[in-house]
Amino acid sequence: MNPIQILFDNKHDTAILTASSQQSPPEYTQVSGGSYLFRTLGINNETLTAALSSAAYMSKVVIYGHNLSPAGIINVELLLNDDVVAETGFKGVAELIPLGRFRVGIDPWGGHDLSGLSTVGFEANFEPTIANAYRITINDPTNEKSYLEIGRVFSGAPWSPPEDMNISFGVSMQNKTATRKERTEGGSLIAIGKGGWREVSFSFDHLEDAEFENFIKEMNKTDDTTEVYISVYPDAGGVIEAIHSFAAMRQDGYGHTHDRARNRKVPLTYVEV
Repeated sequence: MNPIQILFDNKHDTAILTASSQQSPPEYTQVSGGSYLFRTLGINNETLTAALSSAAYMSKVVIYGHNLSPAGIINVELLLNDDVVAETGFKGVAELIPLGRFRVGIDPWGGHDLSGLSTVGFEANFEPTIANAYRITINDPTNEKSYLEIGRVFSGAPWSPPEDMNISFGVSMQNKTATRKERTEGGSLIAIGKGGWREVSFSFDHLEDAEFENFIKEMNKTDDTTEVYISVYPDAGGVIEAIHSFAAMRQDGYGHTHDRARNRKVPLTYVEV
């Protein structure tokens, strides 16, 4: 099992964005919420380009909460001074490996249609590459909406612990709901309210001091109001990976326990935004 990935420092949030067409601003991909969705005017060869404030190592770009049909395809290019330094090539969002994931240089495996999940995403993964921009190109000629929609984009270089310091067994995933049940005077059960979210709790029980310091430096780039992208089981495959990968905020801060020599335990909870 590959170690958990957490993208603490989302380079997309401070990037300058341009789109080939727009019904709503591309800057809506820098904030979350149902009323903040970037929409294009068309469905063919639509591009979203992000210019970073400075060059940085990039290894992941996530197109999150999109409305692409299973026939939709995406190409993600990393740019350095307008030159393409890495790209995925056009890849499908549903028929390839989980989450529409494509890892550059590795032949995609399996076939999972995850389009029926509540929130779908496309992950482009690269070897760490220095870039100061990236370009997302989307084609979806069978999209019934006649426009493309993206809820959020995450980009950067996620933090992962060494494999032997990964999260322990006992990961708790809960699907919370805003629905409450009440009885009418006649005794019938009614449901009031809709909406749901995921909440995942896990613990790093084997962080040696040096890696603990690295982790704290990364996590202190965020607070409980910062949106991060978390993938608990990267490359696990299918629904297992998909339901444990989402945009989230940390819940109730964090703490750590020095339980033995040169070792720290850090329990955490993240709640879907």
